[in-house]
Amino acid sequence: MTNDSKTYEIFKSGSAWIRADFHLHTKADKEFKYDGKENEFVNAYVQQLRDAGISIGAITNHNKFDLGEFKALRTKAHKEEIFLLPGIELSVKDGSNGLHTLVIFSDEWVINQENTDYINSFLSVAFAGQSNYENENARTNHDLLETIRELDKFSKEYFLIFAHVEADNGLWGGFSGGRIQELGENDLFKQRTLAFQKVITHDVPDRVCRTKVQKWLGSWYPAEVEGSDCKAIDQIGQGKPIYLKVGSFTFEAVKYALRDFQNRVSQEVKTYKHSYIRSISFMGGVLNGKTVHLSPELNTFIGIRGSGKSSILEATRYVLDIHIDQKDPDKKYKESLVAHTLGSGGKAIIHAVDRHGQEYEIRRILNEYPDVYVRGETHTGIKIRETILHKPIYFGQKDLSRSGEGFEKDLVEKLVGEKLVDIRRRIEEQKQRVHEVVDHFQKLANVDEQKKEYEGRKQDAEFRLKIFKDHRVEEKLQRQVDFEADSRKIGQIVKFIEGYLAALTEFISRFEDDFNNLKIYKSNQNAVFFEVFFAIYEKLIVAFKGLKQSLESGKLALSELKNKANEFDALKKGLKEEFADVERKLAEELRMSGAQSVRPDDFIKLRKTVDQAKQMLELLEKQQTQKTTVRNELARELSALNELWHEEFRAIQAELGKINVNQPALTIRSDYKGEKEAFVIFMKDIFKGSRIRENVFQLLADTFSDYGGMYRDFAKVETILGSSSETFKLYFNENLKGLLTWQVPNKYTINYHDKELKHHSLGQRASALILFVLSQKENDVIVIDQPEDDLDNQTIYEDVIKLIRRMKCGTQFIFATHNANLPVLGDAEQIHACRYSDESIQLKTGSIDNQDLQNEIINIMEGGEEAFHRRKEIYQLWNPQSF
Repeated sequence: MTNDSKTYEIFKSGSAWIRADFHLHTKADKEFKYDGKENEFVNAYVQQLRDAGISIGAITNHNKFDLGEFKALRTKAHKEEIFLLPGIELSVKDGSNGLHTLVIFSDEWVINQENTDYINSFLSVAFAGQSNYENENARTNHDLLETIRELDKFSKEYFLIFAHVEADNGLWGGFSGGRIQELGENDLFKQRTLAFQKVITHDVPDRVCRTKVQKWLGSWYPAEVEGSDCKAIDQIGQGKPIYLKVGSFTFEAVKYALRDFQNRVSQEVKTYKHSYIRSISFMGGVLNGKTVHLSPELNTFIGIRGSGKSSILEATRYVLDIHIDQKDPDKKYKESLVAHTLGSGGKAIIHAVDRHGQEYEIRRILNEYPDVYVRGETHTGIKIRETILHKPIYFGQKDLSRSGEGFEKDLVEKLVGEKLVDIRRRIEEQKQRVHEVVDHFQKLANVDEQKKEYEGRKQDAEFRLKIFKDHRVEEKLQRQVDFEADSRKIGQIVKFIEGYLAALTEFISRFEDDFNNLKIYKSNQNAVFFEVFFAIYEKLIVAFKGLKQSLESGKLALSELKNKANEFDALKKGLKEEFADVERKLAEELRMSGAQSVRPDDFIKLRKTVDQAKQMLELLEKQQTQKTTVRNELARELSALNELWHEEFRAIQAELGKINVNQPALTIRSDYKGEKEAFVIFMKDIFKGSRIRENVFQLLADTFSDYGGMYRDFAKVETILGSSSETFKLYFNENLKGLLTWQVPNKYTINYHDKELKHHSLGQRASALILFVLSQKENDVIVIDQPEDDLDNQTIYEDVIKLIRRMKCGTQFIFATHNANLPVLGDAEQIHACRYSDESIQLKTGSIDNQDLQNEIINIMEGGEEAFHRRKEIYQLWNPQSF
């Protein structure tokens, strides 16, 4: 009849909500009707329990306990993951009609070294001198309090549940208000009574009801439970259900659940609406082959230092792709810890459930990106920390107490960073657009200087050509000059057409696939609409096809133009001798006239220079106009980037507003582009070697919000810099892309009770921040490595643990801890005791109800059983009221 919770699938993820029935009868009861075969009763009974979804049941026959039947039922139930408790429905000689009391016994009443059935021993005492008492009409020899005293004489654990309390033979129906109030003041009654069964009437003036009983009993009022009170197998599970949260099939677990009924008893099935991690499995490394199952509520990893607690948390962080803060002094250690935990080529797999109940696998191989699988198929683009798990947050060791440079920004990133993914993606895209425009602008940067240069070339050549005009050289070489001009124009036209067709080819290839693919769509609901819609769309396709035809026609025309250009080149070459003869005769004439320095070939070169200069000046004129256009475009793109930065800031402000309103003690104030010190540091780094003084950088940072502001009003920059302006301008233009897209950080100030957090003590900072993080109620999963570091035990219990217990039904907590208060007072649903041995991490897993894990807590966190009991003895000697 052993009940080892480690063998039960139901507790794989720790404590679970399961249905209980505290009022079951069997065929051993005279009022129970069973007409089936004797040897089929046990199977039929347990099958009905399973069909009714009952996993905890109390066998409570009237004034009778059949040990043989109970053993047979429990053995069979054990195989079906059903836990049966021994009990009786005792008819106590008390009240106006007798009092039906359910007595639930621990195993030691029936499993003991003496091999004695102590339940029947008690019945012999309770009904001493009576015969045929195994029916509900019989009465014990004692009243209620005397019955409790008789039970206590056996020095074994049990508890009482008062059956169908509103009936005539129930506690409420059979006792007066005065008697109930009297019982409520009796310590013996309160100690042993854990529940009222079948409370129906809540608030009725002319009847005993819950409201009246609660008033009579004062602050003490036990749990309310249900039981089917079945008189046949098919009645098992009838009536209202009741659910307990337990983590082990033991008497102690059930007893504790009833005592903590506010948190562990429910009339409804508890479901989880938050996303959570179900498990993490490992292939390779120090956890090879192991799967760590997690509860959707409170999970604690315990163990001595170096036992592997942090390894599992860091691996979890790594698979979720939560990055370590760049300024974290333990960054290298944490990265190496992950590498050691997973091992070369090692892999970890997280099984997670989103807010809608959809299950996912997140797989990550060491040094690779994580992959997301749904029903065995990989899916790209799914956001792990948004779509799967809603805003998981991670804090490593000392993260909450660390408050060095940039700590405030890092905290804000942890709290609201996931909300900014979309806006930050748009910011990066806008930065790229700015880069492209700057590249274009810088290509046009020298247009003014080039224009001056070609103006000079043209003017010089035209001046020198006057000499040739005076000697009538131009007239005599006109035909050759015209041929050269015609040749240049032909070349210019051919080059232009080549560029046009190349651009048209690129344009068509860019849009061709989309034109074709977008039409491949079938609407399930609006087929007629899309038939008309695509008929209009077809007009664009026809026009696009016209472009393709134009391209082909253009290629043919280009080929023809090139052939004609070749014909012209051949014609020009055919005149080469004629032109040379003209030049020789002209040279002789010039020599005879005494103008030997005027050479005809120089005239050809100068005319070519003038023509080329004119062409370049036309081009540069267009580029100068284009430069103005690009400058205006850059201003627009910078404005758009600034708007996105401001949108990001407003989004952060909105999130911080939600955070700040949750609790007034700790608030975060934000200042747009307020980190002037970072602005100056970045400027000093960029302008290193410029010999510009630091106070000038500070003045610039105080005057301008960012580098975009400097670019838009560079005249003011030059006024501030004075003689250093040219040097500054040189550095500024060389680094233009980086400067214009560098975001001046926002400044964040954390105040705790109207005083900056950094001015509080280490313990106060840690206390404030952990309460702050927990109170946000925005993070479905909170992972903290040793949250108790730098916290005193009073803060842990009064503030942290009480808050966790209120939150854990809607938030998954995953803690590594050395403080016993977290798993014990936090009532941890799942505990993993870690031990590092033989180059691997060993785990012992179970809930706080599991005796093995209770022993681990005592050994690891309390210094062992002897130290635990010694402290307990000392505490009992002290008078708590004197503190």
